Amino acid sequence: MQRIIYTLIALAFSCQIFAQSQSNLIQEANEYYQKGEFEIAIEEYEAVLETRVEAPEIYFNLANAYYKTGKIAPAILNYERALLLSPEDEDIKYNLELAQKHVVDKLEVLPEFFVSSWVSGLWNSLSANAWSYLSIGFFFLFLALMSLYLYSKLNRIKKLGFFLSILCLLSSLVFYNFASKMNKQLTLREYAIIFNPSVTVKGSPDDSGTQLFLLHEGTKVKVIEELGDWYNIKLSDGNQGWLLKDEIEVI
Repeated sequence: MQRIIYTLIALAFSCQIFAQSQSNLIQEANEYYQKGEFEIAIEEYEAVLETRVEAPEIYFNLANAYYKTGKIAPAILNYERALLLSPEDEDIKYNLELAQKHVVDKLEVLPEFFVSSWVSGLWNSLSANAWSYLSIGFFFLFLALMSLYLYSKLNRIKKLGFFLSILCLLSSLVFYNFASKMNKQLTLREYAIIFNPSVTVKGSPDDSGTQLFLLHEGTKVKVIEELGDWYNIKLSDGNQGWLLKDEIEVI
């Protein structure tokens, strides 16, 4: 028993040291960024991310540092990663749009049914945690209103409680679905950014495959299949093809 207690104390102490070390690294990176020493700031932020610590602020500052040094593809990559963690952040969206203006490829976006577009925009407006909290909150409201329906002696109150409880239950299920979609987006990481100055998209996963079209760094693609050293990618205009894995970086 005594050995277990000592082990737990040692683990708690190690976690505290690790957390303090990460905090110091982030602080140092922020200081270099504020001084305009962006190359050193990039190294510091990347060192923090290598320890599996993630936060939208870290990705945002790292993206800004890359943008300040003229490295557009890494800037876009890290703005996109920051946006995944904080989709409602207007500063991230604005800076991402600025960086995307430097991308050579201007792709058309296939028209989307307005309902699908509206729903997609809605569930992308908040983070997975925010949708989860809303789902839990509305579920508790459902329980409270259902209790009102079951125990109230007034028919008017019973009807109102029943109607509102069903509405809250449906809202809770919708918000849960949104949270699941956001979590899926975070774990699957379906999109990627081209890092090479220019790449040739092939018709098959082979060096001798037919050359379909040319893309440039900073362009965002969707990864729909993986085969050996190749990714099957799809563009916003509907075109598809194959690229080598080392030519792109997954968001």
